[in-house]
Amino acid sequence: MMKKLSFCYLLLFYFVKDVQSFINSVLHTQPLWTRCNAEHFIDNHRGCIKKTTLLASRTNNDEAFIKDTLNEIGKSITKGRGPKEINLELVARGQKFDSYQRRFDYFSLLPALKQDEGNSIGPPPSTWIRDNELSSNVVEFLYTTREMMIEDARIEAKKIHTQSYRRIITSDQEEKLDTNRRILSDLNYYFETKTHLGMPTISDENININYDCQANNSTQKRISWEGKRLVMDIVGATKNDGTNPVTHVEKFLSFLDRDGIDNNSVFLIVESTFYPDGIDEKWRSITCQEVFRPVYSLQGHEYEKRQLPIAFPSGMQRVPGCIASVNIQTILISKGENKESFHVMLDGEADAFLSRGILAVLSSVISTLDTKAVLGIDFSTIADDLKLSSVLSPGRNDGLANMVKIVQSQIRCTLEKMNSGDKTINEGDNIIDSSEEKQDNFNTKCSKNKTVAMLLSGGVDSAVALNLLKRQNYDVTAFYLKIWLEDELSHLGQCPWEDDYKTCVSVCQHAGGIPLETISLQDAYKERVISYTIRQAKKGRTPNPDIMCNSRIKFGVFYDAIADRGFDYVASGHYAQLEKVFVPNDNGSAKELMRLLRAPDPVKDQSYFLAALRQDQLERVLFPIGHLQKPEVRALAEEFDLPNKSRPDSQGLCFLGKVKFDKFLSAYLGNDPGDIVDAHTGETIGRHNGIWYHTVGQRKGIGKVLNPKATSRGPWYVVAKDPANRKIIASNKYDEDIFDETRSQFFVEDIRWISGLQPQQLKSSETNEIKFILKIRHGPTLVNGTLRFDSSDNTYFDAGTIILEEKDGGLAPGQFVAFYDGIECLGSGVISEKHWLKYSS
Repeated sequence: MMKKLSFCYLLLFYFVKDVQSFINSVLHTQPLWTRCNAEHFIDNHRGCIKKTTLLASRTNNDEAFIKDTLNEIGKSITKGRGPKEINLELVARGQKFDSYQRRFDYFSLLPALKQDEGNSIGPPPSTWIRDNELSSNVVEFLYTTREMMIEDARIEAKKIHTQSYRRIITSDQEEKLDTNRRILSDLNYYFETKTHLGMPTISDENININYDCQANNSTQKRISWEGKRLVMDIVGATKNDGTNPVTHVEKFLSFLDRDGIDNNSVFLIVESTFYPDGIDEKWRSITCQEVFRPVYSLQGHEYEKRQLPIAFPSGMQRVPGCIASVNIQTILISKGENKESFHVMLDGEADAFLSRGILAVLSSVISTLDTKAVLGIDFSTIADDLKLSSVLSPGRNDGLANMVKIVQSQIRCTLEKMNSGDKTINEGDNIIDSSEEKQDNFNTKCSKNKTVAMLLSGGVDSAVALNLLKRQNYDVTAFYLKIWLEDELSHLGQCPWEDDYKTCVSVCQHAGGIPLETISLQDAYKERVISYTIRQAKKGRTPNPDIMCNSRIKFGVFYDAIADRGFDYVASGHYAQLEKVFVPNDNGSAKELMRLLRAPDPVKDQSYFLAALRQDQLERVLFPIGHLQKPEVRALAEEFDLPNKSRPDSQGLCFLGKVKFDKFLSAYLGNDPGDIVDAHTGETIGRHNGIWYHTVGQRKGIGKVLNPKATSRGPWYVVAKDPANRKIIASNKYDEDIFDETRSQFFVEDIRWISGLQPQQLKSSETNEIKFILKIRHGPTLVNGTLRFDSSDNTYFDAGTIILEEKDGGLAPGQFVAFYDGIECLGSGVISEKHWLKYSS
């Protein structure tokens, strides 16, 4: 298995005592170096290095120096900021902190060379030189792709070949990240690539960010990140036979695990495969692997080999005491010829921006210290020394202390192994909190009882559901899903998931030691729910992330996460019921279907939130409390004497916790002001801060953004939006007859039937109309309406018009409508904005 080592160790080297030692200590690989260009480069950046050089002149292993270092870094985070701004600063640092595995631009990881405020000096391109001895099949690849003579290809493959990388980030991302402190849902970045010496095997010059398909004459380039690999497909011009040659390229950083190769050296690997007749004709493909080493300068042709420091990485370890999944790795870098003193580098990963922010702060701390100083840090006071203890929650304070403990443990372990002559640092010996350790599921596989994966949230409903399953002799394993976005918006200084998780632990212990596991689905949640929410809001729609969370995460990605565990069922604390029925097929056989039914408690019924599920999702589900009223569930909580029996019900969206939806939208979308106009006169009556802050039917809150004269003519209601022109249309005649049609008739799209079949009512109907009971939002309110499908050739019956028998308070595009036949939920659709067209300019 290839070991991992971060270029982030470059952070360590700007504290050396003089420029020459700085030059000698920059790289731990075996690069080739140009003396004159290095001196010229250092002169140009001497202003950036001067401060850190003076700092390094102090003895950095005494207690006073350690305290001063922590205090100075703490001031840079907290000075002039309140608790909210401090947490946002940590979130911003977390967004910028990334593992080395996606950083081909190693210079940008060196703080002394980063662009300062008001300073035009930025990091130079990071250059790599191909190791022709370690690379393979380059001659054949050049011969095939460049149509060279074989002898010319051999000569070219032996030449010095260098490429440089500079990180590209769009101005829009920079603005979001640095100016408004907004949160980015995706921080993928790409690189400007340039060839300086030699002929590249493939041409990937000047690839820009956010270009999924970049046309260059008759050539197309598609670029994306797949995990830690930068993947590119270059599609060539169509040939006479109609085929397109394709070059598939994957770039990644790793160690080379080969005989005779120092596996403490990091390399950039470029794997290229050429398909002359298209990617479907794999039998004619040719592949080459190029191995690049980092170099510090690129001008000139004479390079000098230097003996450079060796890196000793520890294994990656899980940090206990953190609800967030945080893993860290410590690397010791020898100080040139000194084999007894080491710089320390911290690399790691976390599934939450705030936790990554804390990791980034700790990384900047230890990058200024050597091993003795790092071992001298007092983990019990580090949060106080960084001036963060009053801002962070108790769980995060504990997490920071545990990070320091693990770093110190990893250093001691590495030093012991080095002193014993064993330079192989294993990736084992992980420190794992016992409550987080996965169960081996042996009992689950061997038991005769049915097995259930129970989704436990910390609330009373799921706790009662768990105990009912236990009473019914199921073998239960509880799962706590980490999908809280408040971890990303933790500027409120509160982390409800910490309390939730502790409650889950108590519930499982109270139930006799039910196994409890934590699964982090935050990445999937951002990709499949948060991105949907942001897209819909930006279009002026009113999204429903709770419905998406159920269909895509709880009964989607979670299934994939436990697919190999062999569970018979997945259970949750939803208020809904299921019924198995058999429906006759056209061939006379019967097909088994699961019917989704409303719960008997009309207020708590959650079938609306489950209306987008499919048959393959429902066939494995149990709803243990779906047949109960809420008072009955509370009574069972008392009967079981649950530790959370008095806990109040949660309110609001599942992923926001205590964060207001407007604050969530502000963090991602910021403000984009526009006019509020009278729907009847066209008069501008106010200015809004963004169309996403308002929804159709809204009355409360709109007065704050209206002109004083208009306010006196209220009440005003939002009746429509014009996203293209950033307009909100409002009316003070919302209850009059002119809005009867707008409030009782709307278009619906993306209709999906739970059974996967068209409704039975349609089969027996002579028209394209069906009467349904409808829910337009969560709650006890049911309304009657008719669904008229758009046309007779609508094979899939996935769009139509709904005519309500009574006016509704606000038909907001983007919201879901659920269809019912009695108590059975048949499916759902999405309200369209077609009925807004009359208001669009």
